Amino acid sequence: MYRLDDKLGNTGELGRHFWRIENSDAKDARGKCLSWASLQEEMDFLYWHSVEVREDVRMACPCSLWQAWFDRRFVWDWRSSWPKLCFRSRRSKPLKYDIPEKRLVNFKTTQLCCYSTQWPGDWGALKTGPPDGSRVKVESFHNLPNDVEGLFTDLEAYKYCCVDTTLCRLFYQYRPSDDCRRYERPIIRKF
Repeated sequence: MYRLDDKLGNTGELGRHFWRIENSDAKDARGKCLSWASLQEEMDFLYWHSVEVREDVRMACPCSLWQAWFDRRFVWDWRSSWPKLCFRSRRSKPLKYDIPEKRLVNFKTTQLCCYSTQWPGDWGALKTGPPDGSRVKVESFHNLPNDVEGLFTDLEAYKYCCVDTTLCRLFYQYRPSDDCRRYERPIIRKF
């Protein structure tokens, strides 16, 4: 490791390197990621998403950071996304799923739209796909932790699939990015 300060690091910046030092059991994380994906398949989440969320233009991501900033249908999700620039749709869609031999689980689905902070470059552009692009955000309610196999929070599933393993594409398969093609600016009415 000779003259690290003069070399391009694995972060893409000169002299900056990042090494993971936590004790991570990738085998266990892989199993949890696959278990989560199996439950998404069982729920037929992609069909429900294409019918309910993707077709709702009021939930479509704005194409730029400035559009998101001024569109009142979205709110800056600074608590859960900092230092990224992500906006969450105020509009949500409910989903109920009866897990056999368990019970009914309620889900709330919103759109999470994330924007680039790369300067110079594409600052403010909508980011799509792995590892940190926009995606559907799903929260479950009325379930006790660990009482349903594979029912992890999106944050846990992201960690298992994208941080601890290389299965991030699988995570984004079930939490797809919106590409802003259906985005329609809100109509501003003047009185």
